[in-house]
Amino acid sequence: MCVRLETSADERGAHNLPLIILFGVILAMLFAILFISVYDQQLSTRVDELAESLADELARAAFDSLLGGQPSVELPQDLGGSTYAITIQDNSVFVVRILAGRRSGASYSAVVNAVVTVENENFLPGGRAYFMRGGDVIIVSAAPIEAKVEKVAQTPLAEPPPFYYFSKQSPREAAAIAAAYFNAKERHPGENVDVLSYAWESNNSLLARIKLGSGEITMRVTGIENGIKVGVIKTAWVVELLEGAGEITNPISCPSLDNAYLTGWLHSPQTVLKHLRSRTWSENENNEKIVTVPAEATIQASAVTTNVSTYPAWRIQFGGYVIFYQMLPWWEKENTPGFVFQSSPELRPIT
Repeated sequence: MCVRLETSADERGAHNLPLIILFGVILAMLFAILFISVYDQQLSTRVDELAESLADELARAAFDSLLGGQPSVELPQDLGGSTYAITIQDNSVFVVRILAGRRSGASYSAVVNAVVTVENENFLPGGRAYFMRGGDVIIVSAAPIEAKVEKVAQTPLAEPPPFYYFSKQSPREAAAIAAAYFNAKERHPGENVDVLSYAWESNNSLLARIKLGSGEITMRVTGIENGIKVGVIKTAWVVELLEGAGEITNPISCPSLDNAYLTGWLHSPQTVLKHLRSRTWSENENNEKIVTVPAEATIQASAVTTNVSTYPAWRIQFGGYVIFYQMLPWWEKENTPGFVFQSSPELRPIT
């Protein structure tokens, strides 16, 4: 005898309920794992973004310091909960390295197209990083940076040498033979150089007889009168060409330039350019337009005429700017004003 048993829908539902519950639990766990994984990835990505942003900000502030001033970057306490450290590699790469927490061991970097030197490397989270241009390099420090201005040598206390008085009486001649003297020193480093005598060939061409080691050479110095006003300067005679030449007829002896240079009474073009480049300038009173003197600025000997007198000076030009700077310091015992600095457009030192 065969008996057929049938289950009702309620009974079947009762049997499937545990499976449904188990499936729901598994599905919830999968969603939870997926959510945790996504959230964890978001947190890790946040660390990546913060570290990359900090490296970029450091490099950007370093580049901005080339325009002057002392920009700084606030260093966060952590990067998305991870501790970090800052280092500078290869004198141009800012590296943010994760020490502990998410992304531990990862490094993030940004490059600045300049040479970076570290003055104080104690970069602590919660502190600041400071940047300042120092000549041709960028100084970075964990503490405020003291501006270091490259000074032209101070006026010596002793009485000026004969070339000083010669330059007062013959400023154009002084500018021309100074151009020849420094040109010879640059072309023949290590040699004993001085100017022995000179003679005018024409209104704008002077011949200089130069002692070079145990021998002598002659150099032609050609200048051009420039009537463009620069500040209080009405006109300037500017040396445009230096070249070798033949013998001098009827030479006029001149005081020693080498003695004036070695005793601090004659500024070299390299010293003047280095001094100007070590400072940050502004074109207006509100310091809104920052100006720096580039390394490729041209510098020429000149004789400038103001409403007081004529003085030998160095002419520096870059972009649309022209600067005239004293070739010799002015003796403090003089009873007449000397010449120091004029520019166009007018520039004011910030640092």
